[in-house]
Amino acid sequence: MKDRRASVISTSVAGLVSIVAVVPLIWVITTSLRTKPEILRSPIGLPEVPQWQNYVEAWTVGNFGRYFWNSIVVVVPTVAGVLVLSLMAAYAFALYDFRFKRSIFILLLFGMTVPVGLLIIPLYYQMLGLGLLDSLWAIILPQIALGIPISTLLLRTFVARLPRDLLDAARLDGANSWRLLWRVVFPLSRSAMLTLAILQFMWVWNQFILPVVLISDRNNRTLPTALSAFLGRYSTDTHLLMAGAAISFVPVVVLFVVFQRRFIKGITSGAMGNV
Repeated sequence: MKDRRASVISTSVAGLVSIVAVVPLIWVITTSLRTKPEILRSPIGLPEVPQWQNYVEAWTVGNFGRYFWNSIVVVVPTVAGVLVLSLMAAYAFALYDFRFKRSIFILLLFGMTVPVGLLIIPLYYQMLGLGLLDSLWAIILPQIALGIPISTLLLRTFVARLPRDLLDAARLDGANSWRLLWRVVFPLSRSAMLTLAILQFMWVWNQFILPVVLISDRNNRTLPTALSAFLGRYSTDTHLLMAGAAISFVPVVVLFVVFQRRFIKGITSGAMGNV
């Protein structure tokens, strides 16, 4: 009876949280398909006739095509860099013993405790000294560094739980450390890495503070900063603002919908939950 009651309560809470999260998204999409007079008459409501041209107009006047591409250029190497470097670090920390291993690992995890806001000024001068300020590399490199600690921690736990008999068999077959990493550990860690890839994609795609401080060139803006500038120019055109917002978050939603089964499998199989 207690288990059933607990199940009902947890399901109700989860349903309530889901509603709170989904309703704003639905409002953004429905508003983006309405006309300005409709919104002035009633801020909340369904479109009388869906205005798909709002997306075309927002995409054109907001130059979202350029900013969408910039976000992709930032996300792809950032996520790839985080996954590759984190897997290599996790592999070393999980399966090998070396001098100062514990101290180095603690130092690496220290990066998880430092808020991004505290790093902005040092990063600004560092990128300025490297001549990377106002380029996409100014936000790619710091985000790789910021993503490595948490990803290494999660992958280390996953790699440490891999069957040692399988790893020993690969060594007996003549696999060196590098080959063992990419031929055995990497294929077995795909579910964990996919889970981390989705999480990193969402974090990098929605990153705002780094691009707004490190990039002033309007041609190198990413979608979040472009949407902020778009808000300043078209604050009275709510339908265009919502169309721009939808353009910004749709890739994340699509990614999750496409990979939701593997994402959930990665969590339940230990990619995240066994940490």
